[in-house]
Amino acid sequence: MTAEDLSTSYYMVEDDGSIDTHIAERVNQFNWDPDSAGAVMALFPVEWAGAEGELATLRENGTVTLDLDGTFERPEPFDRVTPPTMITTTNGMAVLKPNHPDNQTIESGFRAVGIPIPDVVRAMNAREAARTGDRAALRTFVSEGLGRWSGWSEPVSTALLGNWADPLYNEGQLCPNAMDQFLAEASVINGQLKPIWLRQANRAHVRLLDTPLGDGMTLYDVLSDQPAADTSFEGFDDPRLIQILNALSEEEQRVTIARSRRGVASWPEAARVAGFSQPEVVGERVRRKVKRLANQLSGQETGDGGEAGERRR
Repeated sequence: MTAEDLSTSYYMVEDDGSIDTHIAERVNQFNWDPDSAGAVMALFPVEWAGAEGELATLRENGTVTLDLDGTFERPEPFDRVTPPTMITTTNGMAVLKPNHPDNQTIESGFRAVGIPIPDVVRAMNAREAARTGDRAALRTFVSEGLGRWSGWSEPVSTALLGNWADPLYNEGQLCPNAMDQFLAEASVINGQLKPIWLRQANRAHVRLLDTPLGDGMTLYDVLSDQPAADTSFEGFDDPRLIQILNALSEEEQRVTIARSRRGVASWPEAARVAGFSQPEVVGERVRRKVKRLANQLSGQETGDGGEAGERRR
């Protein structure tokens, strides 16, 4: 078993003539006259698709910028393959030890130094996880980074691969407000993937035609072969069902609508959900009235009239 590495995961830059000192001095020089993105808070290598091996900087306003012009380029003959991760702390510039267990990812390195992980960095790392199929990393980003439940994994994964990150590759920097575009896209995709019976129209849930109404009846039985009427009722689009609803009192409408909800298995339960103190009595009364109205409408359509409808009841 490998012994646990208890050594410090980073060291503070000292004036020893090292490459780290050179870069730290270059950072300080730059920060005297920073660009619009602000002072450099961290420098770190990235392996994001399209920017493999690039040195990125985190600015004080949360913007991530690629060092495309070599502002912090190291002097020869030092190796350029794995630049050190350097983070500005209250005590100066910390250099992460690349082989330390705490520094295996960009995010773990930030945590090792004790500074918050920027949202844009989290999202770009999650984007890479989505690209490579790293489901574990994606789940962590969804739950911990976004505070969403696991059902958001697919819309988030799809949105991460969208064009919200294009400014990083086209302009060399990605601002924090790019997260707004990404999250908006994820919300749209989440709505598109939501099953129709979980969606809403006019602030009311869409109801399937096979929603049970008791006695073997469904909304389809109430609606099929019924004549259309020129009327309206909030939450329902089919005018034939609206005829029945409009024939009910406000209290009866509440019970009928409650009966159509998923998980409500009986008319007494619907009356209880609708807030009536005698659900058994009210539920049975509404059940009989809805069935009678459905039979009457069927009789009107077939020409049997009310008498035939009464026989069927």
